[in-house]
Amino acid sequence: MDNLRRRIRLAAYFLLTFSSLTSLFHILGGFEKELKIDARNATYSNIDDSSQGGDTQSVIDFNGNSVELNCDIGEQGRWPFCEISVDLNEITGGLDLSSFHSLGIDVDYFSLIGGERLRIYLRNFDPAYSTEDDPVSYKFNAIEYAPGIGNGIKVIPFKSFQVLSWWIADYEVPIENSGPQFDNIVQIEIATGSHIKPAHYSLKLNRLVFYGHWLSESALLRINILLWIMTAIYFLVVERRRLAEQVNEMGAKADYLKQVNQQLYQQSLAFEQMAFTDNLTGTQNRHAVDRWLRDIVDFSQRNCHALSLAYIDIDFFKRINDTLGHHGGDEVLKEFGRVLNLRARKTDVVVRWGGEEFIIFCPATNLRGAREFAEMVREIVESYQWANGLHITCSIGVAEYLSGEEIESFIQRADSALYKAKSQGRNRVEEAQP
Repeated sequence: MDNLRRRIRLAAYFLLTFSSLTSLFHILGGFEKELKIDARNATYSNIDDSSQGGDTQSVIDFNGNSVELNCDIGEQGRWPFCEISVDLNEITGGLDLSSFHSLGIDVDYFSLIGGERLRIYLRNFDPAYSTEDDPVSYKFNAIEYAPGIGNGIKVIPFKSFQVLSWWIADYEVPIENSGPQFDNIVQIEIATGSHIKPAHYSLKLNRLVFYGHWLSESALLRINILLWIMTAIYFLVVERRRLAEQVNEMGAKADYLKQVNQQLYQQSLAFEQMAFTDNLTGTQNRHAVDRWLRDIVDFSQRNCHALSLAYIDIDFFKRINDTLGHHGGDEVLKEFGRVLNLRARKTDVVVRWGGEEFIIFCPATNLRGAREFAEMVREIVESYQWANGLHITCSIGVAEYLSGEEIESFIQRADSALYKAKSQGRNRVEEAQP
């Protein structure tokens, strides 16, 4: 057993160390990768509305590491524009950017209007909706932003891109293909804004780069989970014989607990045969349970059994007395006691604690079980057909015995929970605080 614990401890230390280091490595960017777009993997060209009947004039110029487009927007075009087109298809045959998460772009954009926005399209080719002889059929993954001049690189997450709605409508793209897609980017377009006017515009592309992960966060998580699962399976297989022995041990313990429960049941039966009952309600009286309560608390502690109680009070009982008189109130108490005795379990002990207050002691029952039982009692009382057409409800406080606690404190905590139930509107169950 000690050897097993040592091996499990060493394996856990190793896995925790490995998981922590790889996660930290990921957080610090150890799995980050970059893909720079330049003349080595792309072809640059200028496009404007002259191909669509417009009179825009544009000139593209390569200056070291930058590409500059100057264009004079004309007045004849229906949708005047000019753009830098970055063709990836001729050299790379398209880029699979599915393992990338962001686009980094450094553009200086000169226009007459301050804060003018620039359009960026990542064009994806997929045979499901694209054809080579129709470039417009390449999906428009689009974003607009205002680059200004001299603001450096702007990082744009892929999740910010949206597919143009007019393209989806014109090509009747089904909904399963209408979302952003980056697994075969064949062209990047950097175009003037949507509402430009006849004037001189200048675009200077300084840098274009994609950011991604060699190993994604989800893949790293799956690897770590797989290692933990494989380690767990290893120990399960190796220790199969020991587990079988434990099952036999558990069976013996179950038999012992069954014996103890039987003993507890016999003790409860013996208590029920006691003559100390409340004459009016037929329940036990508080004096009759003193010795039994001490015994059951001692028994529960020695055998690690839970013990709970439900402290019950009839709501607005004074009104019943005022309406029916004391004789009528006694009849209600008598019927109430009968209902509690009928609904109590065989091991439970129902006690009239005083006046219209009752306590049900619940051996071998934890706080959750006591609350469920109390809720059942509350619902039965509320729905019961009482004499004289009365509608009667009750409030209940439940508590579980704490090891070493005085019995008076145990009951007082339930009483406090009952007071809370009454103060919060009655006809409810509240749990005692530890």
